[in-house]
Amino acid sequence: MRWPLVHFVLLGLGLFVADRWFFPDAETEQAERAHDARIVISQSQVAALVSLYESTSDVPATDAVRAELIERFAEEEMLYRESHKWGLTSNNQAIDLRLRQQMAFVSDEELSDEELERQARALGLDSHDAVIRNMLAHNMRLLLSRKGELEPTDEEIEAYYESERARFARPARLTGWHVFFSKDLRQSAAHPAARAAKATLNREAREPEKAAELGDASPSGARFRGQLARQLASRFGPEFAKVAESLPKGQWSDPVETPFGVHLVLVQERTPPQAPRLAEIRARVTAAYESTQRQRRLATAMRELRTRYEVVVESTMRR
Repeated sequence: MRWPLVHFVLLGLGLFVADRWFFPDAETEQAERAHDARIVISQSQVAALVSLYESTSDVPATDAVRAELIERFAEEEMLYRESHKWGLTSNNQAIDLRLRQQMAFVSDEELSDEELERQARALGLDSHDAVIRNMLAHNMRLLLSRKGELEPTDEEIEAYYESERARFARPARLTGWHVFFSKDLRQSAAHPAARAAKATLNREAREPEKAAELGDASPSGARFRGQLARQLASRFGPEFAKVAESLPKGQWSDPVETPFGVHLVLVQERTPPQAPRLAEIRARVTAAYESTQRQRRLATAMRELRTRYEVVVESTMRR
């Protein structure tokens, strides 16, 4: 009371500090937001990305690939930062377990779970551990892809099925024969024998089972029934399946070489692809529709997310 001016000044200073502490000014908030929205990628990080790509792909990284690597790295950082804003790190048992495992690996002491987690966070393991960052980015993708998701209506499923009917069609099936010439038995004579047999079949009509007698016994049999192209590829080889798919019905092929020998192929029957009724595969169609919608929502969310972050490559200062 003897120094009213001093008390007034101290009170004013206290109010000023409290205001700055509890209610930061607009400029401070703007600066903090700008910092959080700026992703700076160092040249050493770019070099590490390029090195990893080249070591795993065994091809040099082009400028386009380098730009793509930087873009993907920046997206992962965006998702990681957003995961903190969404509170994905709180009460996350998977992250807590990972931190305890990491800390227990480097610590020589017997510590409680709580102390392991505390020390791990104090060392910044939750920020620098690649497994945790990947986990959070993955979870953010799931959240963004499902944000605003609604149960699809019957009309939406039906419209989707009509637009994607070919995708759900049952593939064509093939029935036919082949004449086989074994490489193990004939060696280099397998091809000439196949060409001679083809000439014989061009001159005279033979029933398929009689035509098969021109060659050798096949371990897979001379006939194939109701086979998908992938089944023929597994049974005889991809070249055999490719020829069978395109061969006109009732016509013997030219010699086809496979890992087992040389073949003449005849397709007697080809069942065209058939789209099942929606009721038969409704669950499958619904799952495919939901997956497509989630991909679209995620793509839209990522485009919006990129507008909120500034990405700068250190020293080049290119956005």
